[in-house]
Amino acid sequence: MTSFQSRSFDHAASSQACWKSVFLLVLVCLLTLATSCSKDDEPNDQPLLKGIISSYNEYDGAMLDLTKADMEKAGFALGDVVSITLDDKIFDVPYYDGYYARSGELLLVAYPSYSTICFTASNTGLPKELRGLEGHAVTVRMKVKGGGFDVQKAMSMEYSNERKDYPNLTDAEFANARAVKAGKIASGVLHRCSTPFTDVTKRAFYVSDYLENIKDMTVLNLADTEEKMKGYDMPPFSRTLWDGGKVILCPLKADPTAEDYNNRLIAALKELPTRPGPYVVHCMEGKDRTGYVCALLEGLCGATYEEIVADYLVTYNNYYKVNPQNDPDVCKTLLTLRLNPCLMYYAGVSDEAQLPNVDYAKAFSSYLLSHGMSQQQLDALIQALTVSKDV
Repeated sequence: MTSFQSRSFDHAASSQACWKSVFLLVLVCLLTLATSCSKDDEPNDQPLLKGIISSYNEYDGAMLDLTKADMEKAGFALGDVVSITLDDKIFDVPYYDGYYARSGELLLVAYPSYSTICFTASNTGLPKELRGLEGHAVTVRMKVKGGGFDVQKAMSMEYSNERKDYPNLTDAEFANARAVKAGKIASGVLHRCSTPFTDVTKRAFYVSDYLENIKDMTVLNLADTEEKMKGYDMPPFSRTLWDGGKVILCPLKADPTAEDYNNRLIAALKELPTRPGPYVVHCMEGKDRTGYVCALLEGLCGATYEEIVADYLVTYNNYYKVNPQNDPDVCKTLLTLRLNPCLMYYAGVSDEAQLPNVDYAKAFSSYLLSHGMSQQQLDALIQALTVSKDV
């Protein structure tokens, strides 16, 4: 009997010790799992990247110490929507390789000419409260995988700087140079183009040849400061324009809603009719800033929405071979992200669907008058654009 009880006790002790061992093993596993998941409160397979703001670029964008390769290695791809944590604030933004957002909207950009990733707002740069934070920590987490892929696909267009890559375009089309024909603008009075002053896109000499055929003119330069102009190696005819005082400098960001934009543009448009025409408007590519200013002048002279859109999209055919006939979805995205917000601001409307119904001559006149232009100056501008120089 004693022997049986002893064996039973030993078995119970052994079983208890076994269960203790199992319990301890399970506890260790749970603690290990909890520790691995508690780091940044993210599962191990969830894309996450940490960095800092290393500097700010000239457009008030925060340059991170992260590269596109770092993003790819961590599991992020262009077109994802990510969450950015900065100073306990969280921002959900798309991640693109271009400024494929409406003016003022936040985004993360792997811009081709940037060496690192940029956190910024399209066209405007970051708001004041997000500037001056060099050295501050930034964490990038996945929010929605592929959440912005449709926009990335539609907008990630590249153009070539080689003339041979555009065999179907004339030299003027390659230069994105043309007379503006919309509303009551007189024939040959208003022209638009890419820059004739610096050959960064290898188009300046073609632009210069185009302008030489116009001869006397006034150029509205939306890209350059005087300091930049002094450093350019210009084509010969372009040099005569600059040296001859034919250029009005009006450097703008591509954000029509900015106070600085309005102040500079209104000052330039007041001066324009005091100078001899024809008039030439350009920025670097002759795309966004030029497109916005030409849209304003076209609408002011009675152009319809359809006329403004048609002229705006010619540029995208010249650079990217994109047009409404072959690429309607891309063109629709371009209008929604680029041109339409600009027109809505100029016209003072909040519903994009109303744009085809706007009386642009009336709406744009109100815009200019409310931003510091007198009625006399407005009338002079319209007169300068709508009366042929041959009259």
